[in-house]
Amino acid sequence: MKTFCSIVGIFVGMFLAIIVSEYVPILSIVILFGGGYLGGRVGEYIENSRWEREAAERQRERERVEREREEQRKREEEAQRQHQYRLQNDYLYRRQYEQRIEEERRRREEQERRVAENKRKAEEEARRKEQERRQALCARFKYISLGGYDAAYRYDYYPVNRYPSGSIPLADESARRSVWNFKDGMSSIGVGVVSDFIDGNYTREQMKNVALCVIPASTQAKNIRRYKSMCDAVAAKLPIQNGFNYITVCFDREDSRTVGKSSDTTSNLYFSSDVYGKDIILFDDITTRGTSFIQAAAELKKRGARSVRGLFLGKTV
Repeated sequence: MKTFCSIVGIFVGMFLAIIVSEYVPILSIVILFGGGYLGGRVGEYIENSRWEREAAERQRERERVEREREEQRKREEEAQRQHQYRLQNDYLYRRQYEQRIEEERRRREEQERRVAENKRKAEEEARRKEQERRQALCARFKYISLGGYDAAYRYDYYPVNRYPSGSIPLADESARRSVWNFKDGMSSIGVGVVSDFIDGNYTREQMKNVALCVIPASTQAKNIRRYKSMCDAVAAKLPIQNGFNYITVCFDREDSRTVGKSSDTTSNLYFSSDVYGKDIILFDDITTRGTSFIQAAAELKKRGARSVRGLFLGKTV
């Protein structure tokens, strides 16, 4: 560019020198060389200006690239910070979430432990109360052994021929009258006595194999009047089997109180084989020596009864 401008300056100087040479020849030489010099300076200026512009453009491009790099770096740093922040938040969130889950699990386990503990205490309390209740029921009876069989009775029975009215305490007199009324079918005392004995000596599960049988009265009519409603009521109250028909009267016999005791008290009785494998509660109103009970219990054992226990309203004193 400098050379081009110098040549243009020389030509311009020559043109001006030709014009001026007619008037001032010396000046035309000055103009000629001055035009070349001035053209060179102008060219140099133009070339310098172009280089400066290019340098400035390159500088601006470098600055732009640097700014873009700086902005990219800042964006990457910001993205990295955001990522770290998210990771940190995610970590904190996970920690908080895990802590909440752990706390919830501990609360649930503690609640379950308390519920189980309360349930255990309630069950223990219920068992204790049930045991106390059963012990209280069992304490109402007196336990004896008749012919190797376990037996129990509720009252001491005082025969009127030896203990007339007024000679025994009022409680025993009341019990004696209740036994009389029961024999005549006018008292339900047997239901309460039998229910208390079974409920106190057997669990609900054990009761499923218990059968209530009776030592029949001397006649069929007395037997039904005295025992049938009692057996029905007890079987409806407790989960036991009604064994009223397990021992039946084949034919009536004379009352032992009028004709005396017979050596075989089971001669007029039929024993069913349904007693096989069952726990028999053999009930009678009064026992003295237990002869009738022992003979009936032996017949039941012959027919496969698993166990036989005697139960009486009273035992003769």
